Amino acid sequence: MTQTAEKKTLLQRLAAVQAEVDYIQKEKKQGMRYSIVSHDAVTAKVRPLMVKHGVLYYPSYMKMEQVGNRTQMQMSIRFVSIDDKTDYIDVVSAGYGIDEQDKGPGKAISYAVKYALLKTLGLESGDDPDEDQETKHSDNQLLVFMAQVQKAKTVEELDAIFMVHKEDIATLKKSFPAQVMQARQQFEVKLRQLKASTVKED
Repeated sequence: MTQTAEKKTLLQRLAAVQAEVDYIQKEKKQGMRYSIVSHDAVTAKVRPLMVKHGVLYYPSYMKMEQVGNRTQMQMSIRFVSIDDKTDYIDVVSAGYGIDEQDKGPGKAISYAVKYALLKTLGLESGDDPDEDQETKHSDNQLLVFMAQVQKAKTVEELDAIFMVHKEDIATLKKSFPAQVMQARQQFEVKLRQLKASTVKED
């Protein structure tokens, strides 16, 4: 264990990681219409700092659904102190993987882990570190958000889902206003249902 990891809570360790990495450059692979931040790029930046500051992360919950050639994955990623297994946080995430053969589950897992890391650490990303360029956004994130909303079982879980996707929804509002409105309406309906259910139980 390094000196920097000693006698620190998990949140202090994550804050130390966050302080050391602030930007991950997007890349545009052959055949793609827009730039992305890849899972490997995020892992390459984040993993050495997680090791340095004594933080382990792994999937603590996973639910997979196959729809044709698309794998839909709902996950919770657990971040835990290597010195205290009771000091942890679970981050809700999700991912899609489209593949004609057998790589869909792996793609979906990578997608979910990548976004959990990006959102937990508040990482910036762009095409050019000096002059960020506007890129096309997919409404895929809205589909993930709505799927998670439908399966939420408590108000607290619903709030956590919203916080994970809050920035993405704000960004997508410019390109997909109708879809964002629909997603927000679905969220409000689910919230009312869960609150009503809680009242009945009391």
